[in-house]
Amino acid sequence: MIDRKAYNSISYSISIVGSLQDGKYRGCVVNSLQQLTSSSPAKFAVTLNKYNLTEAAVEQTGAFCATVAAADCPHDIINLFGYKSGRITDKFAAYDTKTDDAGCPYITDGMCARLSFRVVQQVDLDSAVLFIAEVTEAEILKDGGALTVDAFKNVGKEVPPNAPVCGYVHKSDTLPDNFRCPVCKQPASKFEKL
Repeated sequence: MIDRKAYNSISYSISIVGSLQDGKYRGCVVNSLQQLTSSSPAKFAVTLNKYNLTEAAVEQTGAFCATVAAADCPHDIINLFGYKSGRITDKFAAYDTKTDDAGCPYITDGMCARLSFRVVQQVDLDSAVLFIAEVTEAEILKDGGALTVDAFKNVGKEVPPNAPVCGYVHKSDTLPDNFRCPVCKQPASKFEKL
């Protein structure tokens, strides 16, 4: 027996991963950034869903930047980077966007730390890719703790497994009840009529 609720007993920090794809900034919220080694250079891992443009950008460039959300990070930042798709909106447009030495984008608003990475290995996990990467840059942006998934949920925010807006547009007035998005696999109930 596997009780998936057991997974909820582990909390993680919330970060924004940014990379560059064909000259466009890509970014998404993750709760999977973790340190693997402390030796120099330190190695971290991050898992990205294959349906996210950010995953394709990291594969293309072999580099990414991760900013760790501060405990008081405005929820509109998490909503934008976590619930909207880069297929339909430029997530970085509303913020003062900076780039690291590899050209990967990041914002400092609501963030407590920034780490930049060079990918050294990747592992296919069926619907996602695990990237193992070495730290190339790191800085503190703001004193204080990180926003965790638990803290985010405790203020009444739902944390979905996938962003419900992937950008796919189905050109029909109706959807069958058993319809699944071909991009993000969300059910028909998640679609909004335009």
